[in-house]
Amino acid sequence: MSLGLNKTKHRILSVKSTQKITKAMEMVATVKLKKFKDAMDQNSYFASEIEKQMADLFAHDEQAGTHYGKLNPNARGNLYIVITSNLGLCAGYNNALFKYVDTLITPNDTIAPIGSKGLAHFQHDEKYQRLTTSYAELNLSTEAAAIEKMAQQIKDQFNDGRYQKIILVYTKYINSLNFLPTTYQMLPVALTYTPDPEEAYCPPIYEPSARQMIHSLMPYYLASVFYSKLVEAELSEQASRRTAMDSANDNADELLDKLTVEYNKARQNAITQQITEVVSGANAQQ
Repeated sequence: MSLGLNKTKHRILSVKSTQKITKAMEMVATVKLKKFKDAMDQNSYFASEIEKQMADLFAHDEQAGTHYGKLNPNARGNLYIVITSNLGLCAGYNNALFKYVDTLITPNDTIAPIGSKGLAHFQHDEKYQRLTTSYAELNLSTEAAAIEKMAQQIKDQFNDGRYQKIILVYTKYINSLNFLPTTYQMLPVALTYTPDPEEAYCPPIYEPSARQMIHSLMPYYLASVFYSKLVEAELSEQASRRTAMDSANDNADELLDKLTVEYNKARQNAITQQITEVVSGANAQQ
């Protein structure tokens, strides 16, 4: 067998080997996609209800909103908590986030990446001068206590006047093929209040007061927001990875078809040449 045939055969075997990996990764991503879609659906009711309750409390705070609803006037910059992935091979998932963050930040802003990809990106670029790694290792495997601790830290940092705003940057899931980097303002709280028509006849009474309930519920609200956006970001990551692996499998099929045709053509030419040589040798002996 000629050198060219051997080379083509090895390329075919190499592509098939790689395709086995990408098909396995696509299957894993598909399973995880369903898992996180179910998790998001299960969490959505609680998340929307606690947002509604917080919006109601702010609307009924007789002192026109606590400081949780106002900018810190003495703070110079914002804190951007950016949820990225820990693994690669998810197409442009992380790069889209990085480009989006660049459109948001100013020199006075601080970035707090979550996920090893984000940590590596922001640490190795000198333009990100204000960086905190406090939350880098948080993920969905993290115990609830760690997420609650983070929520408490965020609340304390805002109370101390360290940041004007605390904003979560994550990838919003639209469908299995579409996902978009977006933001959610955690503090100050910026929720839309939708009045209940029944409240005109029976307004709610908060004991001891709406303001005290806001202070009590704030850590749970922040933890709920963070968890729900973390689930949605993970869902978007798996959708992006499945799409990337599906595309890789299609490309592998195309390449295999091309290489197979090339191999068969070269093999046919080699056989034809061998037959020609045998016939020529036989004719020469006559």
